[in-house]
Amino acid sequence: MSSESEFGYSLKYNTHFIVRNITGTPASMLHLQGDNPAIPEPYRSAIHYLSPKKAVSIFNYPINPGQTRDLLQIPGIQESDIRASLLKGVIRHKLLCGDIELVSSNIDLLQASPEQRDWLHSFGFDDGVMVKCDQLHEDVFTCIDGYITANHPGGGGTLYYLWRQEIPLIGLRNGINRTFFTPDKFLNGLTLAGDRFHIQIKHNGKDLYEGIDYTISESSGPGTGYDTINMISLTPVGHSLLFATYAITA
Repeated sequence: MSSESEFGYSLKYNTHFIVRNITGTPASMLHLQGDNPAIPEPYRSAIHYLSPKKAVSIFNYPINPGQTRDLLQIPGIQESDIRASLLKGVIRHKLLCGDIELVSSNIDLLQASPEQRDWLHSFGFDDGVMVKCDQLHEDVFTCIDGYITANHPGGGGTLYYLWRQEIPLIGLRNGINRTFFTPDKFLNGLTLAGDRFHIQIKHNGKDLYEGIDYTISESSGPGTGYDTINMISLTPVGHSLLFATYAITA
């Protein structure tokens, strides 16, 4: 059977795994070139990607140089066969050798370990490698929310919040410093329980607006909790009164 040089529009919507024979292709034209730590020796050096132009056989079906083939269109081949070959068989070997490259894939590869997932990403696999938030059903978030509320110190299947009202911000008021802190990690945005929170800052009794007068950040890095206020429109001085009203988890 001759190799496929084109694939129909229907493949965009059906499950597919399409690879291209790149033997004889200059290394400068390949995304595999360079010292990629995801590729083990002895294939790491770019020179190893310069395979002589040849037909490549996968599952006993040839793919001619420069041609593509949807491996799922080979009779008797299923997703499980591709997964096994990709992670520890001939497809993996031919990717490493630079004989083939991925054109498109949407098969399920969620069984891959984190190390395998990183390896797949290094060869251009995006779809089917991990579950994205927009692919999750609402029931999944309900389940996560139920787990958190059931195991929260507040108990009772409900998330409890405490409000901190008119709390003085921590920081120098010297006409130079614009970075201030709250004594607690405050909630910001939409929580898993469906509640939305937003910190309120007042300067000398006047409400300030996020994005115009200040920004918020996490002093210890993403995911550690908001506790930092960065002033934009003003620089507090000695007589400035800075207060914050915000919510924290109980």
